[in-house]
Amino acid sequence: MPNERLRTALTRKSWTPPTLAETLGVDAKTVERWVTKGRTPHRTTAMRAARLLGEDPDYLWPDMGKRVAMDERHGEVVTVYTERSAVPNALWLALLQGASERVDILVFAGLHLPEANPSWVREIQRKCESGVKVRISFGDPDSVEVQTRGEEEGVGVGMAARIRYALSWHQPILGTENLEVGFHSTVLYNSILRFDDQMLINPHIYSMPAFRAPVIHLRRIQGGPLFETYAESFDRVWSQSRIIDREES
Repeated sequence: MPNERLRTALTRKSWTPPTLAETLGVDAKTVERWVTKGRTPHRTTAMRAARLLGEDPDYLWPDMGKRVAMDERHGEVVTVYTERSAVPNALWLALLQGASERVDILVFAGLHLPEANPSWVREIQRKCESGVKVRISFGDPDSVEVQTRGEEEGVGVGMAARIRYALSWHQPILGTENLEVGFHSTVLYNSILRFDDQMLINPHIYSMPAFRAPVIHLRRIQGGPLFETYAESFDRVWSQSRIIDREES
């Protein structure tokens, strides 16, 4: 949806998206997307843009209040989104596309990934073909843990059905070199998505679906404990995961 407030603010100042982009030192196409697609910039950039336009950043980008951005002093924490639905769809794909060494994904279903970004699975295949190691662990749809989570969320067998549907998206690329897909049977306290030295953590909250829970965007820094803690957690679950093949899916 176009950001008419931003468009009006630019018009009032007799500026165009390229004018604002040049002043901010960002790509003109980025600003164009702010206007035409309603994208929300990083809070620091939004505040600079708002000052230049003489507007309140929360007026120009009402969704800004849905996330709490952290500055450099917070080290590993890049941004905290109050709920998964507040994470820009483009971010998931951008992090995947930016990976050059490894991608680790731990979810129950993670169905929002291919549904929000139809090129998601194809991009995973391209990454694997370029030498990136990709590991994906879904919840075992036949496990007690998945059954319990379905009951907690009030969807019952719907949880297992979502996992099978998510797996069907990935079925065409099973067997691709550098790709491993497995089932885990753990109480999943967090969904973990790692892209090289960046990571998105989606804590699970009792009785609430994952899209209602917050998302923490982490980056790996020297001596930082958070990133390494979640990386270790992924490895422990992965060590217990059962690798699946094309026939089983």
